Amino acid sequence: MNYPGKLDNLVAGGVPADLSLQENLAKECYEEAGIAAQLSMQACPVGAVSYARSNAVGVKRDILFCYDLELNEAFQPVCTDGEVQSFELLALSEVAALVRESDEFKLNCNLVIIDFLLRHGFIQPDDAEYLPLCAGLRQIGYTQACP
Repeated sequence: MNYPGKLDNLVAGGVPADLSLQENLAKECYEEAGIAAQLSMQACPVGAVSYARSNAVGVKRDILFCYDLELNEAFQPVCTDGEVQSFELLALSEVAALVRESDEFKLNCNLVIIDFLLRHGFIQPDDAEYLPLCAGLRQIGYTQACP
């Protein structure tokens, strides 16, 4: 467990070399939240967030492919791979406050949440942080498509 006690997105995971993004999306949706493949195929690709972060080993460069999937409020996620301790349904205002005021979420989750808040108008263009946030979510330039 890399980030014990930290909040995470409902579904996330690395992309193995032998799976397409769509195949990995279905795999991770099922493993982490019990979302059936048919439902996971309704996820809408909405972009990518990239970042670089220094740690004791060196620099980690990463791309996070982002998808939106609207689930019925009655949906009950179920962890099928043992990697999730529990699930909580939080109001978007509470999530935004946690991102802004705490370090409760894993660092890369904060980036995905900020991207969502920008795309859905919860952070407005007249907010002083709007443009720096937009620029900060795209830190790594790539000259070829990623797998």
